[in-house]
Amino acid sequence: MGDAVHILVVDDDDAIRETVRFALEDAGYLVSEAKRAWRPCVCCFHKDRMVVLLDLMMPGLDGAGVLGAVAGDHQLATRHSYILLTANTRTLTLAFANLLSNLQVPTLRKPST
Repeated sequence: MGDAVHILVVDDDDAIRETVRFALEDAGYLVSEAKRAWRPCVCCFHKDRMVVLLDLMMPGLDGAGVLGAVAGDHQLATRHSYILLTANTRTLTLAFANLLSNLQVPTLRKPST
């Protein structure tokens, strides 16, 4: 898997993280997981180019906080690709929608249970 795309799944829900990991690994991707998005998780983004699947609502540093930190670091903002995962059905604030637009972060809705 030397040329496999590396994907980091950051979600506090074990079942969602595991399901996403299994599906992506079956498709040939190299997958890492993080249960929470604290500052060391943001720092680990510096290692290799990757796609980060990031949950919006998590305890501690949430997806919005991670993307705010990313926006303040040109290397993080340009080196990696980000996709926001959310079960949130509420409208995003204008400031957060602008942040997503500026970072070119698409949003994927989690299926409701």
